Amino acid sequence: MLNFMRSHARSWLIKAVFVIIIIVFIFWGVGSFRTRRIPVLAYVNEEPIYYPKFVTFYRQVIESYRARFKNFNEDWIKKLNLKQTVLNQLIERKLLMQEAKKAGLTVTDMELAQAIHHLFQKGGQFDYRWYKEVLARYHYTPEQFEDSIREDLIISKLTDMIQSLVHVSEAEAYEAYRWLKQKINLEFMVFDPKDFKKGIKIKKTAIKKYFEEHKKDYLIPRQLKVAYVKIPYQELIREVQISEEEVKEYYETNKDEFFEPKKVCAKHILFRVSQKASKEEVEKIKQKAETVLTKIKKGEDFEKLAQRYSEDKATAKMGGDLGCFSRGKMIKPFEKVAFSLKKNEVSDLVRTPFGFHIIKVYEIKKERIKPFNLVKNKIITKLKKEKATEKALKIANRIYAQAILEEDLNKGAKIYKKKTKETDYFSEKKWSPKLPWGLKEEILSLKNGEISAPLEAPDGYLLVQIKDVKKERIPSFDEVKDQVKNKWIMEEAQKRAKEKAQEILNLFQKGQKIPLKYKKNIQETGLFSPQKPIPKIGFAPKIEKELFLLTLSKPYLDYVPEIKGKFYIFKLKARQEPDKADYQRDKEMFKKSLLTRQRLIIFNAWVNSLRQKAKIEIKQELL
Repeated sequence: MLNFMRSHARSWLIKAVFVIIIIVFIFWGVGSFRTRRIPVLAYVNEEPIYYPKFVTFYRQVIESYRARFKNFNEDWIKKLNLKQTVLNQLIERKLLMQEAKKAGLTVTDMELAQAIHHLFQKGGQFDYRWYKEVLARYHYTPEQFEDSIREDLIISKLTDMIQSLVHVSEAEAYEAYRWLKQKINLEFMVFDPKDFKKGIKIKKTAIKKYFEEHKKDYLIPRQLKVAYVKIPYQELIREVQISEEEVKEYYETNKDEFFEPKKVCAKHILFRVSQKASKEEVEKIKQKAETVLTKIKKGEDFEKLAQRYSEDKATAKMGGDLGCFSRGKMIKPFEKVAFSLKKNEVSDLVRTPFGFHIIKVYEIKKERIKPFNLVKNKIITKLKKEKATEKALKIANRIYAQAILEEDLNKGAKIYKKKTKETDYFSEKKWSPKLPWGLKEEILSLKNGEISAPLEAPDGYLLVQIKDVKKERIPSFDEVKDQVKNKWIMEEAQKRAKEKAQEILNLFQKGQKIPLKYKKNIQETGLFSPQKPIPKIGFAPKIEKELFLLTLSKPYLDYVPEIKGKFYIFKLKARQEPDKADYQRDKEMFKKSLLTRQRLIIFNAWVNSLRQKAKIEIKQELL
């Protein structure tokens, strides 16, 4: 319908109707035009996943990303394929709920109430206002939220049930430990194609043939030139006035936003203990720490002792001062003791994975709502930005309506005494620096002459009009002959490098003599472990397993792998097995970690098998 109206916009009647439609959409939104029937996005074993539920989950994910990453934009959504990711999560939830039903798993109202109360604790009490605020922020009704938490609890029970079936034997644990802790030293030779370019005879017929076979590689993409006008928030913020009453009203209705949890301000003295330390070494360090603790208890200055003894280099010079922190900021054993101390009280020795600590709390800040005067300016800034954003959108919408009527963005911009600017030609891969990267999809979807609706950019609203389009095309051979020639030469050099590497490898494997000029190029990696970069080369995950399976009786990798455009010959020179005593020391912690990892792997494999067996129908047009 809209495409028809754009193509027939020369009729004044059509223009008038179009502007009326725009105004209706601007001031009333599109909700009134929707039907009441709830659309289904997907069926999982004939059970529906409703589109509104997908939208709710999707909004939550988007808001979560926006809260964590300041530069989050539409381009991230596309790159991370967030819509499909959210749908996959909903499909998995549906599959798991179906399995839980088969297993007879349920959650009582008491379990549900306890879970919700635990989520919204403040000062040991359920905070109903915080609960309502979170529900409003994430567009939930209490019923929807409770249903979601109930599902989470049922899925958690199912997960625990499946994972409890997974166990790790002593033999499995040791083999996994041995694999991860082993080290190998490799001899290697590198064959760089750049060294094989010399002597390649350029054949014009071969280059032309190469071009004919690879024309698509030289495709010149569609290019655009656009006119644009920006409505920056910053210009409008200066004009916005916020009354004292508005600021106070915001403060009173959003007090949870200004809640500050209890904090303690502490200093510490750290005596580091290596995770590989023996019992004797640990005892020696502990005795040293106890000696310093005795000095503190006798009245010696904590700060001076921290400067002298603490092995936390970041804080030692400042007398061990860690500043103020709330719960959840420090490692658990440290936090537990720090929050139990009174002002100016010194702890006994506290053991953490870092070593032994002596902690002194020098100030305690009770939980509070920040006073109005402290947050007043922050509220004013926020309200000004909100009002400026609203005003910017109204201006953008009015420019858009006028531009559609005039068929010219510049004429539309004149009603606010603004002028359009123009970009140079740009493409999807070589984007214009004058336009936000995150609006790429919307701008590229426009046709020649088309005017965009207001687009939200990080610093304001933007409208664009396509001024010219150069269609994608394959260039003539003469236009790109230098590029083609260089590419052809490089591919010829790669062939030569690989052939020479294979030739030398064959000589090694047969025990024959190697030409001296190549023998001189043999290098060593030095010892390294799995899941680490190969020294002097870098990461090579595709061949890592094969390298660590080499033996001294069969030391050569029997082909020449390509790593970052170069070809390599590898030979095992030495292997270092882990010390069994180290395994005995680390065994319990390692087995626990391995069991967690194995349970996750098995559970994910089980979920994948459920998905493969399931009948899943997706309405892609709704995504």
